[in-house]
Amino acid sequence: MPNRYVAFISIAAAFTAAAAYAQPTVEFVASTPAHESAARAYRAIWEQDGARIVAALEARTCMRFPETALAAVVGDEISDSGGPEHAMSLRASYDLDFKRATLVHELAHRHLWQLAKRLDGLDGHHTLYLILEGVWADVWGEDFAAARVRGEASWHASYDYAAAWDWARKLTVDQRGILWNRLLALNDKPYCSTIYGAPKNAAKRQALTSLTP
Repeated sequence: MPNRYVAFISIAAAFTAAAAYAQPTVEFVASTPAHESAARAYRAIWEQDGARIVAALEARTCMRFPETALAAVVGDEISDSGGPEHAMSLRASYDLDFKRATLVHELAHRHLWQLAKRLDGLDGHHTLYLILEGVWADVWGEDFAAARVRGEASWHASYDYAAAWDWARKLTVDQRGILWNRLLALNDKPYCSTIYGAPKNAAKRQALTSLTP
């Protein structure tokens, strides 16, 4: 059986199993009455796709989503994941696909907070980009994911999103798996075998040294 087909079956099985878990509650709060329409749009995304989003995050990371309830303030502020005691910020002016992608981006940051220790040379976005494109694709398809990668890579900001995405997209599935399992081990998490195969030999494990940006 082709390895690509086996990998697809593993992802599908993990995604189905994760989907059985309870969907966290997200309260979308309009920062002003003028932002209520945008807050309703985010609520609609969560009602329609929230369970699939969480399932994809859990399947792609081999970790349970850590929060049962959280809040997101919808307004004019730049989108941000917030903090353990602080709500997310979600920008109101984005179009529908941008809202979908941003909601997942910020939720994924929160999901990855449980990985307190990070690999040398990999910042928060390098770590996020090991799994984010796959999560988008699981929920809305590969075309959506590719479009959102292009969108984020075009952002003009103090952080170089284009370079981070370029690094992540050059990694093979095996290379991403090696890095992800190294990250899990660093945080005393179980090995992730549902998506990524185990490194088959010492040479493959040694390849970790060339994977940092």
